[in-house]
Amino acid sequence: MTKRDYRTRLLEKRRTVGKDTHEALARAVAAKVAELAPASVGLFWPIRGEPDFREVLRAWQKSSGGILCLPETRADGMVYRTWEEGAGMLKDAADIPYPDGAETEPELLIAPCVGYSLSCRRLGYGGGYFDRYLASASKRPTVIGAAFDEMTADDSLFEPFDEPLDFIVTERRILTRTDK
Repeated sequence: MTKRDYRTRLLEKRRTVGKDTHEALARAVAAKVAELAPASVGLFWPIRGEPDFREVLRAWQKSSGGILCLPETRADGMVYRTWEEGAGMLKDAADIPYPDGAETEPELLIAPCVGYSLSCRRLGYGGGYFDRYLASASKRPTVIGAAFDEMTADDSLFEPFDEPLDFIVTERRILTRTDK
């Protein structure tokens, strides 16, 4: 099966994931963020059935004083911008909302996964924006891939430019990258 085949199959499967599973994943991600205690977190604006962590990470922000950021996708890549409650929102090159805040490099990133491998590789939508961002970051952030547990993909799908993540958090478990 090709990456494209996996992506199509997993996106179809993701549409059937129930509310309780979404909420369990949000709680698991929030707990991992609290455990890691970063000063800043880059999250994502949920699209296409992705889990929504905005509420749980706003709660983390209020309790920790941390900074939240959202990505802006551009034709030439991706940047993160600080996101304050009530900030004006614009639409990026992918037609996804992003804040008009300052560009920044978050200490920790949360990446949505269409699928994931047991070796902490992420299957995304295929645009390569996230991998290019990680490869070009001045200081590599800690990265959590957020995935529904059943959305596994075979390691043979991944190529050298597919950046490994530090953790995969699902509603049932946490995988830690071991080849650092």
